[in-house]
Amino acid sequence: MSAVWTSARAAVRAHRGALAGSALVAALAAALLTATGVWVEAGLRLAASSDDPAASLLITVASSFAGTAVLIALFVVASTFAGALRPRAREFALLRAVGATTAQVRNAITAEVLLVFAVTAPVGAVPGLLLAPLLTGVLVDGGIAPAGFAPALSPWPVLAALALLVPTALLGARLAGRESARLSPASAVQRSAVEPAGIGSVRRAVALGLGAVGLLAAGTPFVVPGLLGSAAATTSALLLLVAAALLGPVLVRRVAERGLALLGGRGGAVPTLALANARGFSRRLTGAVIPLALLLALGTVQSGVNRAVVDATGEQVRQAITADLVAQAPDGVTAAEATAVAALPGVAASGRTGLVPAQVRLDREDADVPVLGGLAWEPTTLRTVPADAGLVDADVRSGSLADLAADGTVAISRETALTGMVGVGDPVDIRTGGEQTEFRVVAVYERGLGLGEYLVGDGTALADAATDAVLLVTAAPGTDDAALAEAVAATGLGATDVDGYAGSVREAAAGQQGLSTALLLALLAFVAVAAGTTLVNLVGTRRAELALLHRTGATRRQLLRVVAVESVLTTATALLVGAACVLPALLGVGQGLLRVPLPVVDPVVLGGLVVVVALIGLTLPVAAAVRATASTRAA
Repeated sequence: MSAVWTSARAAVRAHRGALAGSALVAALAAALLTATGVWVEAGLRLAASSDDPAASLLITVASSFAGTAVLIALFVVASTFAGALRPRAREFALLRAVGATTAQVRNAITAEVLLVFAVTAPVGAVPGLLLAPLLTGVLVDGGIAPAGFAPALSPWPVLAALALLVPTALLGARLAGRESARLSPASAVQRSAVEPAGIGSVRRAVALGLGAVGLLAAGTPFVVPGLLGSAAATTSALLLLVAAALLGPVLVRRVAERGLALLGGRGGAVPTLALANARGFSRRLTGAVIPLALLLALGTVQSGVNRAVVDATGEQVRQAITADLVAQAPDGVTAAEATAVAALPGVAASGRTGLVPAQVRLDREDADVPVLGGLAWEPTTLRTVPADAGLVDADVRSGSLADLAADGTVAISRETALTGMVGVGDPVDIRTGGEQTEFRVVAVYERGLGLGEYLVGDGTALADAATDAVLLVTAAPGTDDAALAEAVAATGLGATDVDGYAGSVREAAAGQQGLSTALLLALLAFVAVAAGTTLVNLVGTRRAELALLHRTGATRRQLLRVVAVESVLTTATALLVGAACVLPALLGVGQGLLRVPLPVVDPVVLGGLVVVVALIGLTLPVAAAVRATASTRAA
């Protein structure tokens, strides 16, 4: 075994340039997952130690981001290590030729990856631990963490990050070297000289299966509208991207062949050579295309979902409020103020609606693992609504909001009914003010995004604990709305029409996207660094190829033009693949949240992502080629 580690150390030193990019990505992934783990652990501890409904919000937000971060980090780390070791297929083949067994080659690959992580894990994990508390202010300002809260540092986030990253990197590295390791020595040397023209039947079947599942997921909102269906649709982008990665060599090869056919021998030597090279080394080019496509797809789908949620929230509020005016106060409308408005001439009906912090039981608490007890309760808010004043249209699908006049009753959104598998007449455990009460479901409604997931009557005992209350006012027939608004304003309240109130709710929802935007930027920065290092590494592995072209008569300028043409092909293919992978998801989100089967896109974000992808895809390979050709010319 000592010989294996000695050989691995020598290999890491010899290929330190190629492994440097993988080491950087591994360090960033360790930092990202460690910081995420810090907040997941903090959320678990906070939820287990407090009955405050807000205490469970941190674990909800942290675990939601952790799911996305883990998937992205593992995908990027696996592809990065595979890309770093794939160009060394000839080296592994030569090891087989001089007598190394399949197990010895695999052990050598494993040892190299473990050595890289032995260095990069502390480099990434320690900053992740130290930087995680910097997010405290943002979480407190957003009401996700209580004031004065600070996460406790422990080794568990580091261990969890390593437990995820190390096996993933080993899997990617072993897959990259599996062909050279499993073939006979003679066949391994022969195949290392040229890439296979196609892909295996198993790989093709898996890719087609993932593509089919991705398209089905994108179509979920057409059957299950709302946030639930839209969340399923967003997963289609990653599924389709993985399918594209598996089919990448075939796709890149066909794009290159199509380009050669369009040239028809009239484009000159440089474009022809670049396209022919892309056709012959489509696997290598796929390693450059997929990270760039991931950068575009991730940013586009997340920003599109954020925009759709904001738009849908405002629209559902506009549709749900059937009153003529909405009266507001900075600290909420009090019962006395509501009574004063109700007594005004021209007021036909009025009623308050506010929010009550609460927790809803999702599952039974685990007595054996107390720290996980907080996961049994989900933080939420109960919205108080007038039960029978005709001021709110929740788009009820079953039951009646009039039954909310009784204590111990609740109406739930259709998404909540689907996820919790409950309906009219079923019990729901709700905790408010530290007291647990069993409520009976009396209605299921559709407009949960605008009104919230749970509704209770404004005449029940819970209404006294409502905060941020607004007053809904319906004018009597023949009453001028403007005159009534002036009369309401004379009581000291602000009055606006429904459109104005819905617009303010939409703006507030957009303002609450700050944390989501910050987390998205962190993920995009990680993916951008991974894409850049992959491109630079791919050019670095071509020094021998560029040197051979130089010796056969190609000038340095021609070599740079070849790399530039390949970069254009890579960037264009990445943009097309990224757009194709994300389009079904955005169509599903548009249908699920806005009931319009059109893609929801933030044009500013999309334009910025296209520029970033173009800058990375066009400049970094050429800059790396300048250095590579300079050393080639010097040699």
